[in-house]
Amino acid sequence: MSSTSIAARRRLHRATVLTTVVAIAPVTLAIAAMTSQSWQEGLGFSVGIMVTFLVLLEFEPARHPRSTALAVAFSFAIWVICALLALNPLAFFGAAILSGVLIPQLRGRHLFWIIGVGALIAAIGGLYFVTEPVTWVNVVRFVVMPGGLSVFVAAVILMIQGYWGIIDDLEIAQEAEAELGIMRERMRFASDLHDIQGHTLHVVNLKVALAEELLHREPERAMTELREVYAQVEETIRETKNLAYAQRKLNLRAELENARNLLDAAGATVRITREGEARAGIGELLGQVLREATTNILRHAQPTRVAITLSEAGIEIVNDGAPDGALPALRGLETLRARVASEGGSLAVAQSLGEFRTAAHFPAPVPVEPSGRRVS
Repeated sequence: MSSTSIAARRRLHRATVLTTVVAIAPVTLAIAAMTSQSWQEGLGFSVGIMVTFLVLLEFEPARHPRSTALAVAFSFAIWVICALLALNPLAFFGAAILSGVLIPQLRGRHLFWIIGVGALIAAIGGLYFVTEPVTWVNVVRFVVMPGGLSVFVAAVILMIQGYWGIIDDLEIAQEAEAELGIMRERMRFASDLHDIQGHTLHVVNLKVALAEELLHREPERAMTELREVYAQVEETIRETKNLAYAQRKLNLRAELENARNLLDAAGATVRITREGEARAGIGELLGQVLREATTNILRHAQPTRVAITLSEAGIEIVNDGAPDGALPALRGLETLRARVASEGGSLAVAQSLGEFRTAAHFPAPVPVEPSGRRVS
C-alpha cells in the first residue's frame, strides 16, 4: 500500500471517529448525567468516555499492540468496578467500542467474536448482583442493555470496516488498471518500433541487394540506391526519436509514394487508384496499414503487380505472388487490427488463388442534430 493510501486511510479513520463522536457523544453524555448518582460520578464517567474517543482517534492496533492491550484492559476494568460498586450502567461503553474496533482485525468468525464480546460485557454486568438485589429493571440496566448495545456497536464498526474493504478493493482495481495501461502503452510502443525498424531493415536489405547487382553494370544507379539506403536510415533515426518523444506521425501521401518506390524496386508493377481523399482523423492509421502491408509483401510474397485503392473511408492493397496454403501469421497486422477497431474501423485480410488482400475501412460518422439526436 502506498504512503498516499495509508494517509488516506488515516484521514478516513479520523473522519469516522469524529462522525461517531458528533453523533453519539452528546447523547451518551446526556444519559451519563441522568443516570449518575453524583456529579463526581457523572464527571468521571464523562471524562472516561471522551478519553476513549481520543484514544480511538489515533487507534492503530497493529502498530501499537501494547498500548492497545492496556486501553482494552483499562476499559474493561472500569466496567468491572462500576458493576461491582453499582455505579453508572453506561460504563461498558468504552469496552464495547474498543472491542468493536479490534474485532475486524481478527481473521474470520467475526460474528462469533461479536456475540462473545456482548456475552462477556453482559456477564461482567452481572457482577452488579453481588451486592444488589435482582430485579427486572436492574437486569435490563446492567445485563441486557450493555450486552445488546455492545453487539450493536461492534456490528456497526464491522460494517464501517467493510466499507474500508471496498475502498481497498477499488484501490487495487485502480492500481491494476494503471499497470494494464502501462503494459498497453509498452505494447503500442513496441509495435510502433517494430513497424519502423522492421520496415527499414527490409527496405535496406532490398536496396543493398539491388545495388550489389547493379554495382558493375550500372554503378551510377547502384550509388543512387545506396544514397536512398542512407536516406532511409536517417529517416528511421528521426522516426525512432519522434516515437520516443511521442511526436511520430505518418503522412499518407508520403507513405503512398514510399510504397510505390519500394515495390517498383522489387520488380512489381504498382497501380494507385484514388477514389477520394481520406477523411480527417484516419489518414495516419491508413498510412500505418499501408506501411505494414508493404512490408508483408516484400517479406512474404514475390509480387509482379500491386493495386492500391484509396477512398474517403479506407484503403485496399491487393498483390499477387502470395504463397499457396493457409493464411500466414501476421502479427503486425493483428496488432493494427485492434488499433483500427479501437478507432471504430475494421481491418480485413484474405488470401485466395495467389492473391493477398489487405483492406481497412472506417464507416462514415452518423450525423448529429444540434439537439444531440442522431439523424436516421
